[in-house]
Amino acid sequence: MEIQPLYRSFLKVIQKWPADKVRPTRDLKQVLTTRVEETFRKPLANEAQLDFVKAQKELTALEKLLNNEFKEKYPLSEKILSPASNPEYYTSLVNSLKDKKDGSKGFLAKLLSQKE
Repeated sequence: MEIQPLYRSFLKVIQKWPADKVRPTRDLKQVLTTRVEETFRKPLANEAQLDFVKAQKELTALEKLLNNEFKEKYPLSEKILSPASNPEYYTSLVNSLKDKKDGSKGFLAKLLSQKE
């Protein structure tokens, strides 16, 4: 197996990876980019062997996460999404992270953007 096609496959997955609005300073997309670059540079610089089987498994796992395969395979019950103590909690959380239709930001989105 060649390094270039595998490297390009990783880059395609990372390019599609969504930004993390909850932790904008700790973006998984950036962590993945750095790790992939380091992993694929090392074999070229040191003439060390890249573990293709491990790399392919990691790529497959990232693709499954990106395609929400586990979300579909293991759906969350309504009990979990609407806890008895605060049934609207997750709905409110998601809405506060999204920009409102009129262009203004929700409270939590404003709070998070101030820390940047």
